[in-house]
Amino acid sequence: MTFNVDVDGSLVSGSGVIQVKQSDTRALFGSMGGAGSEVNGEAVIVDLGPHGTLFALLRGPSLGFDSVRGPASLLLHAFADVHKRETDPLPKVQLLKEQRPRRVLHVNEIPMLVYFRDLNDPKSVEQVEPINLAAVFGPGVVLRDAVIEVTDDPVTVGIEKKLPWLKKLNGQLDGDRLHHGATLSNDLNRYDFYQRYN
Repeated sequence: MTFNVDVDGSLVSGSGVIQVKQSDTRALFGSMGGAGSEVNGEAVIVDLGPHGTLFALLRGPSLGFDSVRGPASLLLHAFADVHKRETDPLPKVQLLKEQRPRRVLHVNEIPMLVYFRDLNDPKSVEQVEPINLAAVFGPGVVLRDAVIEVTDDPVTVGIEKKLPWLKKLNGQLDGDRLHHGATLSNDLNRYDFYQRYN
């Protein structure tokens, strides 16, 4: 996934490779089974220089339940035209691997964007609207587009260099172990920024 941002007349890009492992559990669980997925990757980081740092999270564009919730859902949603005749998840993914499509995301498909007023303070997180980056980062900062494509490049690593507190975090960004949703920092947790499976 790549985010292209106009910053004071120059193009700045940030990209990341997120792996989605799709499985079909019907062979194990019969009619109780279905499609499952695992995500291996990190939030995409866009370094806007003196304006700050933009993060595109591993979750859908809004809080709560929406139609595009995370990388696995986004992958199948964004390329629905490629696999429209397939109903089973594994053939869908196989088609994507074969064709390696590329799409510009619609604004309502763009993952949640956030920034930190202080990168060392997880409680300082704030949501950023894709159509109004200037409200947070200042005039002259505009999202040009967000692009998703299928690749076999290695998974991006290293987010802890930007957010050193991330791997030590237990629970929500505000430090609470329970989710109550009173603030954005309580709604978000480390899995919105970093997911690994082995």
